[in-house]
Amino acid sequence: MSKRTRTLSLPALVVIVGSLLLAACGGGSSSKPATPTPMPARSGTYAVGHDTISIPDPSTGKTITADLWYPAADGATGTPTRYSLLPTAYFDSKVAIEKAPMNSAGAFPFVVYSHGSGGQSFVASFLTEDIASHGYVVLSANHDGNTAANQLLGTSASQDVNDFLRPNVVKAEIDWALAQSSGKDSAYPALKGAIDETRIGLVGHSYGGYTALATVGGHTGPAGTIAPDPRIKAVVGQAPYTRRLSDAELTGIKIPVMLMVGTKDITTPLELDSQRPFDFITGPPVVLAVMTDAAHQSYTDVCMYLDEIPKLPAAPAAVAAAIKVQATEGCGPEFMPYARDMELSTGLTVAFLNEFLAGTPDASWFSGETSTISAPDITITIKR
Repeated sequence: MSKRTRTLSLPALVVIVGSLLLAACGGGSSSKPATPTPMPARSGTYAVGHDTISIPDPSTGKTITADLWYPAADGATGTPTRYSLLPTAYFDSKVAIEKAPMNSAGAFPFVVYSHGSGGQSFVASFLTEDIASHGYVVLSANHDGNTAANQLLGTSASQDVNDFLRPNVVKAEIDWALAQSSGKDSAYPALKGAIDETRIGLVGHSYGGYTALATVGGHTGPAGTIAPDPRIKAVVGQAPYTRRLSDAELTGIKIPVMLMVGTKDITTPLELDSQRPFDFITGPPVVLAVMTDAAHQSYTDVCMYLDEIPKLPAAPAAVAAAIKVQATEGCGPEFMPYARDMELSTGLTVAFLNEFLAGTPDASWFSGETSTISAPDITITIKR
């Protein structure tokens, strides 16, 4: 089938996707204030619950710590979730309610989020909370051997080992969640009947992007072989790290995939880590969203940490210093405004999942022939 490219004018674009691609904060990146960083608010209609859970990883025999977000019961109230880097370094959610009762309207689509190298399970809470607010159950595990704590303690595994462990953790998360929903396991009874096993998606940042794609397409490396997981129906990779995947492994991915990357990302730049998978992944469709002046940490909570953690009187100076280093790639007047980062990251991710996972399309342009959609701060290319 021949391909064609369409460029939509901004007025037409606004009609299609509402306010999603309108310039935020008064225009382009030159208008970005250095501070303060806004705290996110949910954009969906569901209240959001949160819990910290432990699940088994059969591939290692270890127990995995994970964060669970879910649609909460209507009118749910309670204590805001506290995300703690350390006991004295934390921030309180403006969205999630700790251990709120589960909404009984399930079964909901299910999304696994995979953090980047040296990250932690709640590193993109603004995104995972927002996905849950649209009627998804979201699970994000700490990738043992590749977390911030592992780096601090000197217990990180090699990259070859992590290449193998990470997709196995995702598979373990899916197995555990489906067992709870089906009633085969009763470790977490609130999930019984809450998940639709036919609607499973993955979202990953950086090395989590590799993890998501390797889980779907399979990967063979020095530490072992990952078999493709046919249960996955859609993938979103944000600033994805894909160099470890072969052209053949990418070509074997035959489900909808969206790749998001910033023009100022020097860790996983467009040309090295997003363009090749866009060219080789079969899809359909395959979506490439290039955000002007966004960078590697534009898809995480790091810019929020930069503002919130130093306000805490007992926060260790070393933690604030480490955050400041991470923030050099995404937080500052030279980058896309963080409010706009969050708007695009959540808006596009939810729209993509709604169309290809939940079956409630709100951006039908994802399904057209190859097209290019342009706005002042983002270009979206769609290959079908």
